[in-house]
Amino acid sequence: MRSLRLRLHPDDEQMHPMHSFVVDHEAFEQTRLRHWNPAVDDVNTILFEVVGSDIDAYREALEASPSVVSYEVVSTPGETFYVTVQDELSVASAEQTHAFTQDGLVVVPPVVFDGDGSIHVTVVGSATALQSAVDRTPEGIDVDVVAVQRFTGPSEQSSAMLSPRQREAVETAVACGYYREPRAGTVADVADRLDCSASTAAEHLRKAEMKIMAAVVDDGSRT
Repeated sequence: MRSLRLRLHPDDEQMHPMHSFVVDHEAFEQTRLRHWNPAVDDVNTILFEVVGSDIDAYREALEASPSVVSYEVVSTPGETFYVTVQDELSVASAEQTHAFTQDGLVVVPPVVFDGDGSIHVTVVGSATALQSAVDRTPEGIDVDVVAVQRFTGPSEQSSAMLSPRQREAVETAVACGYYREPRAGTVADVADRLDCSASTAAEHLRKAEMKIMAAVVDDGSRT
């Protein structure tokens, strides 16, 4: 069984209005598609985790989205909240959904809609079925293959949950020795390479570590 990790780049016409909203608003980092009804028809029922602080603005965007049939927002402590949505599939969304849910394939949640406009998705299946999913991706969506490997479990999704800046901060910290034992680099070293303040670098690392550790604990609870 093979695992295919993709980064999709929809153009303006193919991007869902709610993804565009997250891209355009600094109060939001990303949206994680956690679960969906497998009986996908013209209307899809979806559970999202939204990383952001302005729930009221998100509600207003849901109200304005022409494809949203109904929704419910659930607030939680911290910097995330949850949304269940019944959403009418556009032609492009239906084509993309069917490409990744065809026979022989399983989508491994979460599907991450990032604040930079990209979509991170992991699909598991045979080599033939995985290639078919890439080939059937609609026009207007560029596809970057991040990794093709033997499937080892949901933990490989942890890096996709990081924002681009958080990912860059972690990569920089590793490169400068911040995570070595004994520690060879400092937050100030990370900040210098990122061209930001030490407090900003520390915040990027803290948020990245929080997400990765939460994913590790979540994976462990399933074993």
